[in-house]
Amino acid sequence: MLSILSLYLRIIQLKAGPEDVPASGLLLLIITAANVLTSLALSLTLGTASMGAVTTTILSNLAVQALIIYGLLALMGKSNRLTQTLSAFFGCDLLLNALVGLGIGTMHLFGYDVLTPLALAIVLWSTVVYGFIFHRALEVHIAVGIGLAFVLTLLAVSTGQLAAGNG
Repeated sequence: MLSILSLYLRIIQLKAGPEDVPASGLLLLIITAANVLTSLALSLTLGTASMGAVTTTILSNLAVQALIIYGLLALMGKSNRLTQTLSAFFGCDLLLNALVGLGIGTMHLFGYDVLTPLALAIVLWSTVVYGFIFHRALEVHIAVGIGLAFVLTLLAVSTGQLAAGNG
């Protein structure tokens, strides 16, 4: 478990790529479930939306991301990289969400409201990380990967909001 955590930390630091993640359906299932639970806990703690709306948004986001990633990999003839790419993508998302939760919790202990700057910093860095994952999985230029990550994030968030009835 510690080696998997270390791997995701290395991906977030842009020192490893999705090709380094084990191609394991079980790992993908565990990472996805942990991602949903962490996102749910963070969203319910910080927001005012109902559990149903939050769950719908999270599941819609992950489904849209998975479908788009599959489509991009298929388009580039690299469908065999799906499990590793999704595991890298969802695992980094899980870790970044956990870091946001820890950061916000720590800052609240000291009486600081840093939700907006912290969230902005994490969103910007996550776009770079996801772009790096696309760069390595799709074998495209890093700028193309970051552009794809940005568009993917916009589409997933928009779809999640529509699915939850906030559109």
